[in-house]
Formats: sequence, structure tokens, C-alpha cells
Amino acid sequence: MSNTAHARLSARPMTSAPTLSQADGISWLVVAGAIFNLVLCFINTRHVITIRSSEIVLCELAIIFLAFIEVRNTISPAVVRITGVMICFEIGAKLINPRLDMKILHDLAIAYVFYQLGTRSTLRSGERTMWAMMAMIMFVGFFELLFTNLFGTIFDVWTYYVNKGVISSSTVNYSNTNLFISGNRGAAASRTFFQSIFGSHRVSSLFLEPDSLGNFSAIGFAWCLSTHLGSRLRHAVLFFLSALCFVLADSRFASGCALGMIILRMTPLYRSRFVVFAMPVTVMLGLMLQGANHEMPGILPSIIGDNFSGRLLFSGRLLDYWNLPQWFAMAPSQVYTADTGYAYIINNLGLPLTLFLLALFTLHPARTEAAVSMKAMISLYFSTSLCIGASVFTIKTAALLWFLYGTTNSVIAPSEPEVREKAPERLNSFRFNRLVPSAEHIA
Repeated sequence: MSNTAHARLSARPMTSAPTLSQADGISWLVVAGAIFNLVLCFINTRHVITIRSSEIVLCELAIIFLAFIEVRNTISPAVVRITGVMICFEIGAKLINPRLDMKILHDLAIAYVFYQLGTRSTLRSGERTMWAMMAMIMFVGFFELLFTNLFGTIFDVWTYYVNKGVISSSTVNYSNTNLFISGNRGAAASRTFFQSIFGSHRVSSLFLEPDSLGNFSAIGFAWCLSTHLGSRLRHAVLFFLSALCFVLADSRFASGCALGMIILRMTPLYRSRFVVFAMPVTVMLGLMLQGANHEMPGILPSIIGDNFSGRLLFSGRLLDYWNLPQWFAMAPSQVYTADTGYAYIINNLGLPLTLFLLALFTLHPARTEAAVSMKAMISLYFSTSLCIGASVFTIKTAALLWFLYGTTNSVIAPSEPEVREKAPERLNSFRFNRLVPSAEHIA
């Protein structure tokens, strides 16, 4: 390395970060975000205390606060200013639209705080956290699958969600189990994967909901396609276990999303910032076009068929049904938005602010080859998942997603000798073989 290049490297400001030994381990805050609902469900089932939505919110806010404490010194003035403007807009919009859900700020806080937490860690920390989560998910998942009745006596998921307010107390439990309402395929709907082996049961594991296990599966694929840590066998096993997750959860979304990620990663399009920005916008416009082709004048949009195609149609019809005030968060949606993520975001942030945040994400510089790939995978993940719901924002999986993305943009630099040795190899990898990961991504 020349003296000039070395001087530039030395002069480059580095964000304060923990030492490598501290940043290389499992992020237990991410794990806590995934398992605290399971713990609270156990406490509620054992009648230690009755867990309601207020206790769940307090636990979640405590985890976010602890993560914020960890990263508070890394928050830039620009982020503070943008956050201030967003809060002012949301308060003003709330005065005009009383039904605006301020929870959207909480959802964005999870993304930013855990992303920052990831930047203070390393790729190896992300890998170890992923493996720790996978091990716990497999253990709890197979326990639920093989000993369903015993699992229900330890974790009464149905009652937990009734107390939480997600399931109405008047809802009939046709499955006659203590699982979540979507924990079984009904008689009219059969399992997509291995019906003869698993029956109608959809495994939820740590997350208590099968949809979240499907989201975890998609995140696992995004991570495996973007990083290359450890041996090929270890990497292949993680791929296999990620696929096993969507099989256990019988998640049609996750299987389709994983296939889309593989196809995208095999093309050079994943490198394009335009593609990253355009994917969610294009999918949303496609939904609107579908809704316009299936208009039912004078009839409020509703889920006609409770399946994947039915939810897609509902999302499109709702967006097509809106007037201008709904698109700018100045009037409430005529129909609930919980089952369509695009409507949830836009009706609570407004289209201009939504596009602004998408542009910030797209234009945010990627420090590594892994970050370039991970950004594209996240865009695809959101583009597809927002068609059928807003579960991408739950801390159960969102904390892990943004933490992993943060580790690909880690601010922790290797020591000076390592930089000197690896710079030529990294330069060669980036210039002459763009599909090969750079040296620091391979253990």
C-alpha cells in the first residue's frame, strides 16, 4: 500500500465501536427480541401473572431501549434531524387523522436501532447469532411438532393471543388445540408441503405464529445468499435448515420469496440501486392494477378468499379504492390495513415520506459486497411480504434482519497489517470477479 493510500486510510474517521472480542459474539438483544413472547406465554400459561398487551409492549420497549443505549453514541446529527421532522409530521397528521397509528415510528425505530447495533458487530457475530437462533428454533419447533399436546399445556398460545387482543374471545377454536389461529390448515385448505407427514399442523416454534417462522426462513436465505462464512458444508446446512423452516411453517410466501432471492442473486441486477428502489414500487403498482381490474363499485374491499391470492386481491382493491387523502396519511383508510403492508405504511406515513425513506435505504452506501447483496434481498423480502401483511415489522424477526444487515456494513475495521495484506486481494475480487465474495467475507 502506498504512503498516500495509507495516509487516507489513517485519516478516515472510524465510528466508536467495541473491541473485536466484544463484537464477535452472539447478540443476545436480538435473541431476546425473538424469544420474549415465548417466555411471556409460558408465564401466562403457568398463571404466574396474566399477560396482556401492556406487559408485552413494555417488554418490547425495554429491549429496544437497551439496544438504543448500546448505539446512542453512533447516532448522527442528520438522523436526529430526520427523526425530528418525522415525529413532527406524524403528530400533525395525527391531529388531522385521529386514526393514524403512531406505532409506525416504533417499527422504524426497531429497524434503525438494530441496524446500528449490527454495524458495531462483525459478520462472524451475525453468523453466530443466526446459528443460535436456528438451534433454538429447531429444538422448540420439533418439540411442538412431535409433542403438540404437551407443548400446548406448557405454552397456551391461544389464550395468550386472546389476552393480547389479537384473537377475539368470541372466536371459535375449530382446531381444538392451544396453537395460534393460523397454526392449522383448515379442512378446506391442505398443506402445501408434505401433507401426509405433517398433517394440517403449521409449526410456529419460538415465534408462536407460523407466519413469523416463514419470515425467519426468508431472512435465513437472504443471509446465506449474501455471506460466505465457514466451510461449504456448514453453509449448505444453514441453507437446508432455512428451507426446513418454511416447510415446517408451511409458508407459501417464504418458499416463493426464497426462490425469488435465489434468482435475483444469480443475476447482476442485485447490484443495481435502481432495482432496489423499483422493486417495492413496481409491486405496489402491480397490486393497484390488479385491484383496478377487479373493482366492485360501491362495495368496500374485503378478503373474499383467506388465501394467498385472496389477500393479494384485497391489497390491490384497497389501494385502488383510496382517495388522495389516504395516500398522504390525512384521512383514515376506509378498511383496516393490518392484512396489507403497503396500505399500513402509506396510510400512516404518507406516500412522499415513504418514498423518501425508501430512497434513503437505497442510496445508503454499502461497505462490502455482502451488504450490496443483503440490501437487494431486503428489498425483495419487503416487496413480497408487504403484499399480504405487515409482519415484517414485528421485532421477532425485524431485529434479526436489520442486525444482520448491519453486520455486513460493520464499522469495525481489521488491524492495520490485515488491511495491508487483504487490500490487493479485495481489489482483485471487486474488479475482476464481481460474483466472488471479497476476502474478508470468507472465514
